[in-house]
Amino acid sequence: MQPRYASVAKELAEAIRDGRYPVGSLLPPEVILAEDLGVSRSTVRAAMRELQATGLISRRKSVGTRVEASAPPAEQPGFFQAVGSIEEVQQFGDATIRHTVEAVDEIADDALALRLGVRPGSRWLRISSLRLWRDRPEDPPVCWTDVYVAADFAEGVRARLDGTIGLLSDLIEEISGRRILEIRQQIRALPVPPALARALRADAGSAALEVRRQYVISPGTLAEISVSVHPGDRFAYATRLIRRE
Repeated sequence: MQPRYASVAKELAEAIRDGRYPVGSLLPPEVILAEDLGVSRSTVRAAMRELQATGLISRRKSVGTRVEASAPPAEQPGFFQAVGSIEEVQQFGDATIRHTVEAVDEIADDALALRLGVRPGSRWLRISSLRLWRDRPEDPPVCWTDVYVAADFAEGVRARLDGTIGLLSDLIEEISGRRILEIRQQIRALPVPPALARALRADAGSAALEVRRQYVISPGTLAEISVSVHPGDRFAYATRLIRRE
């Protein structure tokens, strides 16, 4: 199962491999590719981010999108996310939609504080949701996500939650007028918790990945924490390491 942008990225990678877009040539503009492929510009943009992260293309203002290599990215099962910037982390919102299950206030006890990496007694708005494929919402969910919004932003997020379809980090930026400066990420393996198995349509105890992200907003305030549980057969994660000369 792949989100639409991943399918577009694969199609473009194959076109590059087959020589339709030779190394050194420029790809057509996003608007032309969107029309040719029958998708939105945001889908093309997300596909470009993935190709750029694998080293197939480079993108420069006033120059365009240049083909840098002919080798396609490695095939991965499920959701493939190549991450090199905050914007590329946020591409997740382009491919999925949020189905909110509940939104409640919480005070972090010792166990929750340890899980989130915060101090006990801190106050948060917890928004629990399923992430579904935007193009195939009937398929098994991508993940279960608990988003914890810091108290300073909780009321603004709560008031606009029903009308927000994108990432909550984007909403926090809009409400506060401040930018996300840093995302601190931790990934660990764990079994699918029995309490989430039915919602995820996965076997309790089967392999899963838990991804915790802490979103730091200017000027250095922890504004949001997300904890997502992905069944192991629906998610792959890739980063690109570059040698510094």
